[in-house]
Amino acid sequence: MSATPVQDCWNRIGVQGDKSCPELHRHIHCRNCPTFEQGAHALLNRAPPAGYIEEWTQFLARAKETEVGFTDTAFVFRIGPEWLALSTRLCVEIVAMRPIRRVPHRSDRLLMGLASVRGELLLCFSLANLLGLEPASRLEPASRLEPSAETSAAANAASKALPRLLVARKDRFAIAFPVDEVMGLHRFHRDTIRAIPATVAHAVPQFSRGMLTADGRKIGLLDDELVFHALTKVLA
Repeated sequence: MSATPVQDCWNRIGVQGDKSCPELHRHIHCRNCPTFEQGAHALLNRAPPAGYIEEWTQFLARAKETEVGFTDTAFVFRIGPEWLALSTRLCVEIVAMRPIRRVPHRSDRLLMGLASVRGELLLCFSLANLLGLEPASRLEPASRLEPSAETSAAANAASKALPRLLVARKDRFAIAFPVDEVMGLHRFHRDTIRAIPATVAHAVPQFSRGMLTADGRKIGLLDDELVFHALTKVLA
């Protein structure tokens, strides 16, 4: 059964046509005319063309499949030689490095002290010490080498890797910790998380959910529950 063609008089003699329709004086615009309303109902109620429903069913099914597993975003940074990542659900901001004041009788290898960020005093912790990493600030500076074409290029790249403070918040409890370099955001599928090799000497595997790969780098995805518990238990 063939569909009844829609009488689209609005395109011929209405506001979209030559405006010669005598009903325009009465209705001002085609959208106020009963004929236009009837045409709209006819368009909405007509049977879909052959294959229309199947095509949209396949399209929506494909779109849903591509979203499965693409579930998280992490903030990637470097401490010493290791690239690490923390869920963006916890990361508040990255700020320039600033003085960290020791807390008398409380500061130790994990609790570094207090730093002021936007007028708020935040507890600063050493993620490097927790993970057994050597921060870049303790390594031999590249500037002590004799300059050459190669070292000059390396120095230019290193100048972009400035130490910063990463501010993180979990359950209304905000902390900060120094990082040596920032890569930025990295989106990933959960099924791309790989196990960290047991041969890694430092404590990254102990505090990680697994390993990611971004820009050719292997990145330890930190477990925020374990990290926050280990850092803040020194306050008990």
